[in-house]
Amino acid sequence: TVSRARASVPVSEEQALWFRARRTHLAGPGAADVEGAARALLGAQAQQENPALLALSLRTRGRPPASAVRARLLEAPRRTLVRSWGQRDTLHVYAAEDWPLVVASLPAWPRTGRRGAMPTEADLEVARRAFERAGGPLFRRQLFDLVPPRFLEEVAGHPGAGKRPEVLAASRLIWYLARRGEICFAHKEGNEQAYVHRDFWLPDFERTPSGDQEDASVSLARRYLSAFAPAAPADLAHFFGSTVGAARGWLERLDGELVNVESGSRRELLALAEDVDELAAEPPRGLGDWPVRLLPQWDTHTMTHKDKSWVVPREEELKRVWRPAAVNAPTVVARGRFVATWAHRATTKRVTVTVSPLSGWRASHRRQVEREARQLAAHLDVEGHEVIVE
Repeated sequence: TVSRARASVPVSEEQALWFRARRTHLAGPGAADVEGAARALLGAQAQQENPALLALSLRTRGRPPASAVRARLLEAPRRTLVRSWGQRDTLHVYAAEDWPLVVASLPAWPRTGRRGAMPTEADLEVARRAFERAGGPLFRRQLFDLVPPRFLEEVAGHPGAGKRPEVLAASRLIWYLARRGEICFAHKEGNEQAYVHRDFWLPDFERTPSGDQEDASVSLARRYLSAFAPAAPADLAHFFGSTVGAARGWLERLDGELVNVESGSRRELLALAEDVDELAAEPPRGLGDWPVRLLPQWDTHTMTHKDKSWVVPREEELKRVWRPAAVNAPTVVARGRFVATWAHRATTKRVTVTVSPLSGWRASHRRQVEREARQLAAHLDVEGHEVIVE
């Protein structure tokens, strides 16, 4: 178990939330660039690309539009972001310099919902060489001819294979290669997603040696606490999709750098000793210092802790944010807590934001939501920025 022979620091909920808001750029001037925003979050959750672009923009100084963030992800000559599978076996957008660390740590984050037939090493090597030879992006359909009959037959028995087992088989090849850092996401053409070898997409990629898996995991655990403390081992395991036992092991390696934190009735909370002064800082009262934000769907902030009472104190409201089929709602965050969910409709000249209040909603939040809705319109490059909040 993680050692308890260390100082204990009392921290209120608001102090903890204020610390996290500053460290993840939901308060303050924002990160200097989108890469800094991605690094602060340890990756922006990105099941869909557009919400991830907004998540990074709203945490970056100057709030760059979606087109500017997308250029850092997709356009040569200097791609500085990369989209691929990471923690919790979920798509994220990472700073390119962090991706090798994530790839090295992935074997320590074993949880996945994928079951059934998997490709052999020989199958993967054929696919890897195809990406390497391509000199550019490939679509999933271009891998169909590379799927060996044996693997195709195995996949055909999977409930998700349907009438086209080659689609699932090619998807498994892509998933495995991406987790190994061989390929990542490229652009889309219509509804078709392209994937590309790292040497073409990120020529400066330097793989972290596989033997450094534990060191990589400990490094990321330290960065997790730097952004999201105070947190318990169960929170750390939840964020990375690992086991609590593995999380305790990483924390034991950090033992000399940690302090215990007391916050209400929560147990086993930890933080980095170097962050104690900032954790103990008193939160400001004004909205200008701690503004309301419109967080996009699947925002990383919804997955930082297993203990959701930090952000949604009423248990009966949890299902309004964390919905069935792994859908996380867009949220309005005020003083570190979710006070509403929201949705938007955008045309070429108008953005309409619809807010569904939770118990923490206050009438005073509306003006801040209107300001954020104008920022959303600018992010989406809506002409005229006509904004309606309902």
